[in-house]
Order: sequence, then C-alpha cells, then structure tokens
Amino acid sequence: MKYFIWDFDGTLYDTYPIILQAIMKVLANNGAAADEQAVYKMLKEYSSKKVAETYGIDFESFANQQHAIEAVDDRIPHPFDGVKETLQAIKDGGGRQFIMTHRMADDTRALLEKDGLAEYFEAIVGPEMKFARKPDPEAILYLVNKYEMVPEKSVMIGDRIMDVEAGNRAGIHSCFFDNENVLEDVAADFVCHTPQEISTLLQK
Repeated sequence: MKYFIWDFDGTLYDTYPIILQAIMKVLANNGAAADEQAVYKMLKEYSSKKVAETYGIDFESFANQQHAIEAVDDRIPHPFDGVKETLQAIKDGGGRQFIMTHRMADDTRALLEKDGLAEYFEAIVGPEMKFARKPDPEAILYLVNKYEMVPEKSVMIGDRIMDVEAGNRAGIHSCFFDNENVLEDVAADFVCHTPQEISTLLQK
C-alpha cells in the first residue's frame, strides 16, 4: 500500500469514552432507556444515526445535543499508543496519508496539532465538505481522484463496519482496526489489532 486513508475517532484517537457518554446522556435526556454496551456495539456496527433512529430521535437534533455535551466535556482525547510511531513508519516507507472523518476538520486538525501529528496528513475531509456519510464512498472517491491514488495501492482504515464498507464500495482496499474484539466477521481485506500492525500494509 502507498495511500492510507484513516478514520479518526476510534482509529487514530481514543475518543469513544467521551462520545459514548455524551450519547448516553442524549438518550437519557430524551427519555430513552438504553443499555450502554448495546449502544456501543450499535455505534461500531452502524453509526450514531442508527442509534438515533432506533430510539426514535430526530438525527439532526440528536447530533446537535451530542456535540453540545461533548463541547463541555473537559477530557482531552489522545491518540492510541503507537499511533505516532506508525504514522512516522508509513511516512518513512514512502506512504501518503489522509483522513476521512465525520468529525469537523478544524476540530480534527486542532487535536492532531496538539499532539504533533498534523504534519503526517496531506488532507482532512470532514462533514463540512457535504459529502454523503460513510458507508457511501463519495468522500473516498474524492480523495482518490484529487490525489490521483492508485486503487490497488490504496486502503481505507477504520474501526467500524461503515469504514470498511466505504473502502470496499470505493474500489480500494479496506483495513478493519480491531483493538477491542467487539465485532466479528467484518468483510475487510486486512484486520489489524494495533496501530503498529497497520504499518505492515506498506508491504502489501
């Protein structure tokens, strides 16, 4: 692989403790009784939109409430152990790296800059660009076309089924980042359990 398209939340950064707590608060505030582990698995298998639909909450309202709660959470997300070394190894090996995320690009960039990681990425595609949400491949295809990526040498890396599906539907390779063993039988070309394993895709 030469072109690495990364998901952000749950793949590069350990943000789910903050995200999950915010979602549970939104559900409680809307009178929905939900099991935390069931909600977490739903997030991994599907998305926050699926959670909102399951509990009968308008998704736009759900997302706005979630982001408002996250905004006042004073915990600072951090990258997973080994992420910086992995990004450096990929760069040293001639790889090119990008981010495609549902998190706003400015917020993503600020977190990367805080940890000295922004330099590793050529572009960040966030929801402000108005592409269809994953698993639709529209945002990936934009990156593939703009940066003239070779599909056979390109991979989408993420921790959720929709990341894998987006890569598969875009006609590039997919890598499921499985650091928790929450999901099984994910139809990815590659499965990696640590960030360090992802750097081995340079030889694939």
